[in-house]
Amino acid sequence: MNGLISGDSEIVGKSLIIKEKLSFIHKAAKSDKNVLILGETGTGKDLTAKKVHEFSDRSNNPFIPINCTNIPEDLFEAELFGYRRGSFTGAINDKLGLLEVAKNGTVFFDEIGDLSLHLQAKMLRIIEKRELRRIGDTVTRKIYARFIFATNKNFQEEVKMGQFRKDLYYRINVITFSIPPLRERKEDIPLLVNCILRKERKGGEPRKQINQWAQNKLMAYDFPGNIRELENIIERACILSEGNILTENDIELENELVSNNKGVKVTQELLRRTLETCRWNKTKAAIKIGKSRRQFYRLLEKHQMAGCVRRNYLL
Repeated sequence: MNGLISGDSEIVGKSLIIKEKLSFIHKAAKSDKNVLILGETGTGKDLTAKKVHEFSDRSNNPFIPINCTNIPEDLFEAELFGYRRGSFTGAINDKLGLLEVAKNGTVFFDEIGDLSLHLQAKMLRIIEKRELRRIGDTVTRKIYARFIFATNKNFQEEVKMGQFRKDLYYRINVITFSIPPLRERKEDIPLLVNCILRKERKGGEPRKQINQWAQNKLMAYDFPGNIRELENIIERACILSEGNILTENDIELENELVSNNKGVKVTQELLRRTLETCRWNKTKAAIKIGKSRRQFYRLLEKHQMAGCVRRNYLL
């Protein structure tokens, strides 16, 4: 799950603002115009774009997500346009670009605001011409896909500062809507928590529940990381809790994790005691001291505990 959409790809929420956004998504899906989705990190811009695609007449065609932060500048044209065999070193076969793979579907440019000014110029030509030429080819091909864009940036400020092209902004800013942060739709938190707990259920195990005190703790928090942060909190609670009821002690908010572990020196003794507390489950132990699995394993190696395994002992 990510953002305003649940793990089963359905809109989750009873708040008025979410109902309004759902209505807007349906309307946007009926058009072929460019769509710009605005929203903070973790609100679900990517899955919202996919929902626009699913509601549209293009739903039987591909949905191609492109994360603009992950494409190296020197590979931009090769990834989007494709290339002919022999056009450069390493091009041993013809390759279709993502814009051709999309066919009559939808191409979603996530975090479009992170493109360099050089790549923004290339993107402008793509939108204006609606055509491409593979690297090393002489044939010009039409682009039939619909474009959806998303950003967590304030484009008006970016344009003023010269970080984003004004002409590109007006090209993509045709149908625009923003996804509300979780702090503006807190009445949806109980529904979202239930969706996460349902997703976290494993096999035939009973689904974990959450008590009112834990629920109140979540409702009082502003979630700077939005629904992505909520999901991480509930997943962490499910891993660390011993019973089937999540309590307020199981709900560790980000500020608590930072506070609890700030300045704490991770010693061999602390690692040993944490592992024993977590019954030698390394995943739980890593979460308990606020470290990623990779960081935790590095600490084990540092303290020559990399070979430690689950031990049998009396509780």
